[in-house]
Amino acid sequence: MVRGSLLLMLLLNLAPYPANAWATDAWYSDKERGWFWKEAPPPPPKPPTQPPDALPAAATPAPKPVTAAQEMAALKAGLEEAKAEAILRPTPANVAHYLALQERTMNQAMLFTDMWQRVRWANPALDYAFVHPTAAGGVRIEREMTREEQKNVLNAVAQDNGIVFFFKRDCPYCQEQARILQALVQTHGISVLAVSLDGASSPYFPAAKPDNGIAARMGVQDAPAMFIVNPDTQETLPLGYGVVPMDEIESRIRRLVMMPPGVY
Repeated sequence: MVRGSLLLMLLLNLAPYPANAWATDAWYSDKERGWFWKEAPPPPPKPPTQPPDALPAAATPAPKPVTAAQEMAALKAGLEEAKAEAILRPTPANVAHYLALQERTMNQAMLFTDMWQRVRWANPALDYAFVHPTAAGGVRIEREMTREEQKNVLNAVAQDNGIVFFFKRDCPYCQEQARILQALVQTHGISVLAVSLDGASSPYFPAAKPDNGIAARMGVQDAPAMFIVNPDTQETLPLGYGVVPMDEIESRIRRLVMMPPGVY
């Protein structure tokens, strides 16, 4: 009787809870855990895995600027291509295209020529005509100044330098060059030592000397040949081979003695 009363009281105490609440609890259906088993809370959900960041794309290098030479080459190539197209397929459109490109190219060339002249006019150091006039009056004055300068140079050079003249018997030009050199002697008083490569004589230089090896030492290659020589310094400068007129000899001596290379 007592056992029945206790069972009834227990059932009454459990009545407010729905039956399925016990059935859904995992610890209730697991007899191994017992009444006093503490259920651990479920682990927190893991955050969703983020895909790895993509590597930044390589920067595209900036295109190199087109140079003026490349632009000029492209212009020429385009003109040639248009010309070839117009010749091979002379349609109105092709011929008109070629003429348009040709006109553009000519206009560009005219613009350059005009600017080139303007720059020369404004900069005397860049104007060749300023130093060497091209007008008739300027050319005449420059020639007179050059002759006077050459005369003064030759007279000064004659004080310390002389000309060694190599000739030979079977040389058709040697006597003519000897005549020119004799006129140079009379005009400027410069000394000339005539050397015969084969023992021949010269009516213009009767005191000519036979070659004693000096031709080989000076590197003579043929005749007639002329060298300007400074006896004190032993310096020799070739004046040239063949028949050289007197004014050209004067000009060469002036340039060799008074002017460094590249100066006119």
